[in-house]
Amino acid sequence: MSLTVIKLGGSLLNSTELPLWLESIVSISRHSNVVIVPGGGVFAEQVRKMQTTYQFDDRHAHCMALLAMAQYGHLLAGINPAIRIISDFNDSTFTSGNKSPLLWLPLVLMNDFSEITPSWDFTSDSIALWFARRAGADSLVLVKSRFIPELQKTFDKLIENGLLDKGFQKLISGYEGNILWFDKSQYRELQTILVPDELSKESIIL
Repeated sequence: MSLTVIKLGGSLLNSTELPLWLESIVSISRHSNVVIVPGGGVFAEQVRKMQTTYQFDDRHAHCMALLAMAQYGHLLAGINPAIRIISDFNDSTFTSGNKSPLLWLPLVLMNDFSEITPSWDFTSDSIALWFARRAGADSLVLVKSRFIPELQKTFDKLIENGLLDKGFQKLISGYEGNILWFDKSQYRELQTILVPDELSKESIIL
């Protein structure tokens, strides 16, 4: 089965679409291996504010931001109990046909700075891309709250506008899969991309 990594942005936290996205992902996982990588959202924003206030170094801020992603991840799993949390990157279960989505907590990166250096250049976008590369995912789906016109969906433009972090450009050359962008309103459209036509009648209707 194919593997899709879905980075679910923290900006969806207070949106009415968030539970619908989770339901959509659960449905997609019946036909494709899916691993969710959580964003940082308000949890990561608090880290930024505390670093500004207390002036601690990027290494500590980086570890705190990874924990912020873990907090959001646990929240997502709490909202939808069908989601199963994993934290071991070597856990082969994310390619074994689980019939339910997995959610990866990036805590292993707290002890490995070889590719994701402690810097705000590498946030959850880059971490999701790093995971997709390492896992050999067929697709990386970035779900964010903001609608972006197709003409502006070049990586340079997205980085320039602060919609992707700078580290994303540094990692993208090593990824051979598809990278797809969805805004928060497009939870229904996920199935049209990831579910084969012959299975579409079994897909979700939300």
